[in-house]
Amino acid sequence: MSNNTKNRFTCTNCKTITSKSPKSNAAEINFGSPMEKNIEELMKSVSFMSAQFDNFSNKLDNVIIEIKNIKIENKKIVTENKRLSEEVDILKSKIDEMEQYNLGISSGYYCLIVAKLATLEMKKNLIRNVKSNKLTTEKMSNEWPKENIYANERLTKLRRTLFYQTKVAATTKEYKFVWVSNGDILVRKNENSKIVKIKSSQDINNL
Repeated sequence: MSNNTKNRFTCTNCKTITSKSPKSNAAEINFGSPMEKNIEELMKSVSFMSAQFDNFSNKLDNVIIEIKNIKIENKKIVTENKRLSEEVDILKSKIDEMEQYNLGISSGYYCLIVAKLATLEMKKNLIRNVKSNKLTTEKMSNEWPKENIYANERLTKLRRTLFYQTKVAATTKEYKFVWVSNGDILVRKNENSKIVKIKSSQDINNL
């Protein structure tokens, strides 16, 4: 009989059992499409990250190059500044020497007498005699009020400042002798050490 005819002669319980029975023992499981999609998305992510990394790497290379260029330029600037500083020191020294040679009388509270002697020995003797005899003004004129007379080598403002700094440094560094001779600032640690000429602040630092 046909299926329709059979169904008309089948009881209700049998119809229920028959309808719940599997029509086939084969099952279709399809994993292909979702997995391919996941792999494709993963490849896209990897490709994106790779591109980002390449971009970052290129930027990092550019930064490294810029840093190297900055270091090179900075080294050039430091070298140039050092050269200019040395030239300025040389110019200052020459100007100071000219001023030292052409020193004149300056006005102020204390009267200054600038004596340019014929020889270096005469100058040394004058300074030594004034200090040893402790001259005062009334010995030179009865009309003058009593004041001490000091005799020193005439120095420019720059050398006076340098001389003061040298004396301070000499005390700290235990240098026994500090004096001026013919406009030059000289130091000596003790009787057995060599004489050092001070021409700049750097010379003081090198003591």
